[in-house]
Amino acid sequence: MHHTFETPHPVELHVELGSGDLRTETTGTTATTTVEVTGPRAEEFVVEQSGDQVTVVAPHGRGVFGPSHAHRVRVGLPPGSSLSTRTGSADTTARGDYALVRLRSGSGDVEVEQVDGPAAVDSGSGDVRLHRVGGDLRVKSGSGDVSVGEVEGTSAVTTGSGDVHLGLARGRVSLKSGSGDLRVERAESDVVLSSASGRQWVDHAGPRDDAVATVVTITSTAVSGGLRVGVPPGTPVWTDLQAVSGRVSSALDSVGRPEPGQGHLEVRATTVSGDIRLEQVTA
Repeated sequence: MHHTFETPHPVELHVELGSGDLRTETTGTTATTTVEVTGPRAEEFVVEQSGDQVTVVAPHGRGVFGPSHAHRVRVGLPPGSSLSTRTGSADTTARGDYALVRLRSGSGDVEVEQVDGPAAVDSGSGDVRLHRVGGDLRVKSGSGDVSVGEVEGTSAVTTGSGDVHLGLARGRVSLKSGSGDLRVERAESDVVLSSASGRQWVDHAGPRDDAVATVVTITSTAVSGGLRVGVPPGTPVWTDLQAVSGRVSSALDSVGRPEPGQGHLEVRATTVSGDIRLEQVTA
């Protein structure tokens, strides 16, 4: 079943799907929104437009959310549109550029390419991947790995079981996992890491070179698992490190107190079982 709507402006797309596969894509040359639904009950989907709002809703009842009633939904829409979804058991893939996304998934993988504003993902189980988020990020996952390339705003990620990998974090970061590794490649603001079981890394921590008198704080708590923090050369560091069963070590060069107007790094870490290590990294 195919639908075409005239949409010269970005739209607010809302999709509800029981089981199957959802793919959306924004293209810079389109002034229309196209919706294609395939599956055993495709003709029963409600697909409609009201102004700049486009909705795609699967039929309810009679086992439509079971695997025997899986549907495939494909949507093409203008760039800068917003996307909200509610899926039962379905993979969600969003290609292109979006103003904001709000995604809820019972189970299934989620992948989003680019979000200029905020992004929120709630997933019961399945991997979550976002390439770039221009606003604040919030991810809650019961089970599954979470991978994010770059976040301009704050990042708050919680997972019951799964690894969390964040590339470049310009805003404050909070990562929590019951069981899984936590990693931030580059942190330019405060980071809070908490895990019951899993390793923790901050590969490169510290204020940007153009930041004046900025204090970046790394706070880590872990029951079972160690922490490694990479510090660029010349960065003053203040530490409060405690390991009940494990080693605390530092390979940093001594640089003394911060100069007036110079930023510095604070590292506070506590682990029951695991090593804590500070390492020198290139700028």
